[in-house]
Formats: sequence, structure tokens, C-alpha cells
Amino acid sequence: MNGELVKLFKALGEDTRLKIVQCLLHHDRCACEFSTVTERDQTTISRHLKVLVEAGVLKTERQGRNIIYSVTGEDMKKMLLDFGIEPNECCQGACCHGKE
Repeated sequence: MNGELVKLFKALGEDTRLKIVQCLLHHDRCACEFSTVTERDQTTISRHLKVLVEAGVLKTERQGRNIIYSVTGEDMKKMLLDFGIEPNECCQGACCHGKE
């Protein structure tokens, strides 16, 4: 149990990953949508997303050529909100799969 908590807190303890989680608390998103918001390249974003998935914060779903990321469930959303992590609308029109 402690190992899982350490992994969770390490995953959330980095600014870029925290921004990603804030966006995903607002709406599910494709990985390509985070580059503009985080000012990071796609390779870096992918590494951050992998950490969040491995920590159990995020899950993935394939939609055509895109992989859509979302928070793992309502319990995780509640926990993140209880931690004080606020949802943030972050798409800014950079969507790779059309308008929402």
C-alpha cells in the first residue's frame, strides 16, 4: 500500500503532470492537446502521461489513431479534488481530433 501511495504522490508532484491532471479533471483529452498548455514537446508529454498511467491516475482508450486519456474513475477524481487539484479547461483550440 505505501509503495502505491509513494508512486501516486511522485506522479502528482511534478508541475507538468499536475497541469495534465488539471486538464483531464475538466475533460478527457488526446495526448496531442497537452503540448501547447504545458509548453513541452510530444515526447516529453508522452513520458509524463506514462508515469500518470503507471501510477493509476489515468487510463487510456483508443479512438481511431488517437489515444484518449482520462482520470481512472470517480474515486480518483474525488481524491484529486480532495487534494485541492482544481479542474482547468486547457484545450485552447489545439485539438487534433476536431472540436469538442
